[in-house]
Amino acid sequence: MKRIAYFLILLLLVSCAGKKKADDKKITVYAAASLTNVITDLASNFEKEKGVTVKLNLAASGTLARQIDQGAEADVYLSANKSWVDFLVGKGKSRENKSFARNDLVLISPINKEFHFEQVDSLLKATTSKIAIGDPGYVPAGKYAMQVFNYYQLDLDAKLLQAQDVRSALMMVELGEADFGVVYKTDALESKKVKVIYTFPEKSHKPVEYYQVLISQKNLAKQFYDYLYSPNAKEVLAKYSFNID
Repeated sequence: MKRIAYFLILLLLVSCAGKKKADDKKITVYAAASLTNVITDLASNFEKEKGVTVKLNLAASGTLARQIDQGAEADVYLSANKSWVDFLVGKGKSRENKSFARNDLVLISPINKEFHFEQVDSLLKATTSKIAIGDPGYVPAGKYAMQVFNYYQLDLDAKLLQAQDVRSALMMVELGEADFGVVYKTDALESKKVKVIYTFPEKSHKPVEYYQVLISQKNLAKQFYDYLYSPNAKEVLAKYSFNID
C-alpha cells in the first residue's frame, strides 16, 4: 500500500511539473475588439519569436474587464478605455499598466452612398436613418460617441443602434442597417464597404487611448507586456494606422 501511495504522489508531482512547464509556454491576452487585426499579428509575431502560444479573447473592453474581475484567467488585458483599467486597479487585479497606442474617432457611411454637408452636427440632426454605435455601457467607442453627441448638443437617442462592440457597429453600416456609424479610424480603414466622411476633433471627446494591464505573475506575460513597446510592435501598430508617437 505504501508503494502505491508513493507512486501516486510521484505521479501527481510529475503531472504538476508538466502542467507548470506547459503553462510557462502559454499566455492568454484579453483585448478590445477594435484591436482584433493588430493584436492577431502581434500575437503571431510573438509566438514565432518566443516559441510559445498566445491565446486571444476579443470583446468589448467592459465585457472583458468584468470577466477578469469575476475570476477569468487572463494574463494581459488590452483596453480601449482608461476607465476599465481603473476599474481593475480598484479591484486589485492590476500589477502594472500604461498606455501603448492612440486612435481617432470617425463618422462612417456605406461606400456607395453620398452625403454632402457643411456641419456634421446638422447632418446627424437632420438624418432620418439610424446611427450605429457601440453600447456605451460596455464599449469605449460608444462612450466616446456619446461624448461627441453631447459636445454638439445633439439628442439622437431615438436614432441610435447600439452594438455589442465597435466591430459590430461597423458591420451594421456595412450591411446597410444604418447610414452612419461612429467607430475608430483603424476599423474603418480595414473595411472595403464603408468610408470615412468625417473625423471628429479631439476636443469633442476624451482621448482615444489604448492601455495594457499586466494581470498575472507569469514571466511570459511580462515579456508580452514589454513586447508591445518594442520597435517591431510599433511597426505593426503603425501599419494598422494606430498613433504611437
